[in-house]
Amino acid sequence: MAYKNIIITIMLFAVGCSILFTSSLQLDDLNKSRKDLDLVANKPLENAPPALAFATVAMGAFRGLVVDILWMRADSLKEEGKFFDAKQLAEWITVLQPRFSAVWDFQSWNMAYNISVAMPPSQPEERWKWVRNGYELLRDKGIPRNPNSIILYRSLAWIFQHKISGVTDDVHKYYKIQLALSMRPLISPLTNEHFEKLSNAPETLSQLTESDESAAELVSKMREFAPDVFSEELTDLEFAGVFFALLDSAGEGYPDQLVEFVRAEIESQRFEKLRNFCQACKLRQEWKFDIDLMKKVNKRYGPVDLKTGDRLPLNWEHPDAHAIFWAEKGLETAGREGDYSTDELNTDRIVFHSLKNLYRMGKYVIYNVPLKLPRSDTDKQRGNLDKPQDEPEYKVGKTLYMLPDLRMFDAYNQAHLDRIEKYREFEEANLRPLKNGHRNILNDAIFTLYMAGHRKKAAEAFKQLKELYPRDENDMALKQFCRNRMEEELDGLTITDAREMVTMMLKESYFRFAVGDDDMSSAREKMARSVADYYKRTSGTEDVDRAMLADFPKLRYMALMDFLNDGKYPDNLKQSLLARIKNNRPDIYEKLTAEREKVQKEAPPEGKLKNE
Repeated sequence: MAYKNIIITIMLFAVGCSILFTSSLQLDDLNKSRKDLDLVANKPLENAPPALAFATVAMGAFRGLVVDILWMRADSLKEEGKFFDAKQLAEWITVLQPRFSAVWDFQSWNMAYNISVAMPPSQPEERWKWVRNGYELLRDKGIPRNPNSIILYRSLAWIFQHKISGVTDDVHKYYKIQLALSMRPLISPLTNEHFEKLSNAPETLSQLTESDESAAELVSKMREFAPDVFSEELTDLEFAGVFFALLDSAGEGYPDQLVEFVRAEIESQRFEKLRNFCQACKLRQEWKFDIDLMKKVNKRYGPVDLKTGDRLPLNWEHPDAHAIFWAEKGLETAGREGDYSTDELNTDRIVFHSLKNLYRMGKYVIYNVPLKLPRSDTDKQRGNLDKPQDEPEYKVGKTLYMLPDLRMFDAYNQAHLDRIEKYREFEEANLRPLKNGHRNILNDAIFTLYMAGHRKKAAEAFKQLKELYPRDENDMALKQFCRNRMEEELDGLTITDAREMVTMMLKESYFRFAVGDDDMSSAREKMARSVADYYKRTSGTEDVDRAMLADFPKLRYMALMDFLNDGKYPDNLKQSLLARIKNNRPDIYEKLTAEREKVQKEAPPEGKLKNE
């Protein structure tokens, strides 16, 4: 019996060992699969205090407790204003729990909002670095590890919409300029046809050179003329970066043979293919854009040419275009159709508000301006504080002007309608605020489009207004509706109000004309004339002093002088205005010249036209 028990024990032991051995093999395969799928969350902490590093390893499966403690401490540090310390703790949490969405959200917000504003406004490049760190963290790390987390898409879109596109930060214009200049070479020319080419561009440089012999020869020649610049060891993204750096430099600092070769090839078809590849590479790998989704966003939300009716691509230099993309990406990837959560609704609202921003301030005009350099530290150290300041040093900087984009009306208007319909089903709530908002937008757009000369589009909007919101005050012709609207705004106008309003509108008209926004320039000039005519018509003739508003030619001349003497506009913008008036509107130039001569006879001139 004892012998049999021993045999049974040995057999059971052998079976157990076999099971353990088989399980260990399966466990090895399972661990390998987890690693291949990036599901392993036990990476060691770097630069962590020894006690913390030991605790996270020694506690094994209970490391979640360590994460909880770190999370509470990070939140406490944030409340105390110790943002850099909170950032370090948050980084460790992302290593320990890479699929903890809240910590990625916390980390990006801390960098983009808290740490960025800890930098003084006099150092906009430092602020921008932290804002960029914030959105890159979500885009490049947080979302790839948590592709189904809607809050990360929402937070990424929010940084673009609120932090960069908004105006709450003192240096928001710097953010907008940096983003625009980064995107500009990647999306030019901004046409639907070009987006098709980008979408069809090869994924890798080797695919391009293997499929196109002429493109392969082009790359080979560039490497031959500059082997250190276009090294074969470069990644595709590094190659694209060097390619755009070469184009941006105008050849300065690069081998002469390379520069001459590129200049000779820059209009060739094979060079265009290489440029398309580099653009697509940067969009895909650096900016993490899905170009097919960009095309879909263009088709759905892009501006509409007010003359032809054609749908155009969004302006991807604008941060709100980025916000729309990431919100749409989140809804497409992590959303649930017909079962909207609060986070999904908030993400959806980002699309709507970004379209509003693009309608109201969707045109960017970037101009070079001279920036005065501060006194050097050397001067201060040498005690040269009495150094004359009549010859200050300058560097070339940039400024930004933001203008409405009426071409975005269709997309913004449709977003209003979609929002009303969507929330009718979801919220079962009072839709009156949404409808009132839509009616007000239509009222404003009708008048603006009409005054800008887009009568057909204004008529379409007016028809929609009367169908959706029938009221007695809308039961009239479009022209009368716009006239009534203007007279409501001008009711009770004084001589001072009239003069200031006309001058302001004419100055804006000159500015719009200088930057090439001819439709709105014409609209502002027409409105200025209408205001002047309305005041003279309603002021009566009994009190002469009350009606002393100058004739319109003189008002136009005075507004031009006011514009040319306004320090907020750079000199090159003023020169551009005068050149455009002289070349494109010779009739206006002659009238301004005649008015100047008339003023000179009546009184000493306050200024004179340049470039005569």
